[in-house]
Amino acid sequence: MKFKNYLFFVFLLLISVISFGKNTNAQEILLTDNGVILNLRGIFKMDWDKSDPEVPCSGTGYGEMLFYPENKDIVNGKPLVLRLRDFDYNNPDVNADYEKETAKEEKIITETLKKNFPEEYQKMQKIRKGKFEVPATVKIKKVLPYTECDFTTVYVYATELKRVAGAKSKITEVKTKKSKDFEEEFVDPNEPFDLKKYEVSSKDGYANLREKPTTNSKIVSKMDNETVVKYITKYGDWYYIFDVEYPNESNKLSKTKEYRGFIHKSQLKKYTD
Repeated sequence: MKFKNYLFFVFLLLISVISFGKNTNAQEILLTDNGVILNLRGIFKMDWDKSDPEVPCSGTGYGEMLFYPENKDIVNGKPLVLRLRDFDYNNPDVNADYEKETAKEEKIITETLKKNFPEEYQKMQKIRKGKFEVPATVKIKKVLPYTECDFTTVYVYATELKRVAGAKSKITEVKTKKSKDFEEEFVDPNEPFDLKKYEVSSKDGYANLREKPTTNSKIVSKMDNETVVKYITKYGDWYYIFDVEYPNESNKLSKTKEYRGFIHKSQLKKYTD
């Protein structure tokens, strides 16, 4: 009788472990009618400098709203650069007023900080140069790995940013250096250089990129073998990936097309340069 009870206990333990894995996926990747939503927990960080130095290209992210997911598997542990409204960097509006758009972005950031981190915002106003961080959660509607200056920055459209309940924040004042050479200050040697890349490799000669991680989900695109895609995260045995197709004579596209969706891991192999 004791042996049967022991077996039953082991069975329940296995079920709970399996369920926990599935629940983790369900918590991080929300499959909605309006597309995939990443629901992530991690650390929100922001650096600022009121003296407004000329930030070098290698300093992408300085002065930005950054989010570091707890799950280091997501985008290879790179920080996510938060955008609080939708954007299209591959097909920018050439007629847009840059100064007005920048002003709009700054206003949204200010309103978000005032609303979600009111005490911290007041302290930040009294410090010329500093760093702010706090445990937080974000909901992300779109992920864009964007390559510029020979490295990849991961921009995301965040529809929600919240402090983790009861979490304490940290604000650090940074003493301004007299040197005009700021480049060393922005380079982080420990930051991953790029995202994981995979190559489509299927016995059928192509793989289906699907809207959701199921074999009967809508096909977003058919991807030929040797197509190189960028890995964002995974859902069980399905990889959520990003790809971009630029206009050329063969595809007759009028603008750059972005693809996001799921490919089963059996249809991919690691890509090496």
